[in-house]
Amino acid sequence: MACPLKNIKLDPVAAGETWGGLTFTIDSSDDTTFAAALTRVRMSWRAAGAVALTLDSAAAGQITIATATAYGWRFTVEPRALALDPGFYTWAIETTAGVVDKDLLSGTQQIIPDPHA
Repeated sequence: MACPLKNIKLDPVAAGETWGGLTFTIDSSDDTTFAAALTRVRMSWRAAGAVALTLDSAAAGQITIATATAYGWRFTVEPRALALDPGFYTWAIETTAGVVDKDLLSGTQQIIPDPHA
């Protein structure tokens, strides 16, 4: 069985500064988790349980799916300035393959005050 990647601590980023994004790749598996074609990816940040920001592969320039074939997923959450207030956030990446949505990646990220503001 595939191991969900949980409790990943992303590097802090200053409010208004560009976050470097991330790339996820799976290039083989004997599990059924990645056995269908990848159709959509969403990444959401939450504060106090409420969604503060969501990026979506269905929106241009937010998340790019480079490879969507079964057992060969590759996507990039594009670098960008995150429209988030300073604080601590939980985040999760939800992948859709066929009709099944799964949160396979999740963790925390701190947004620090902009030192130049």
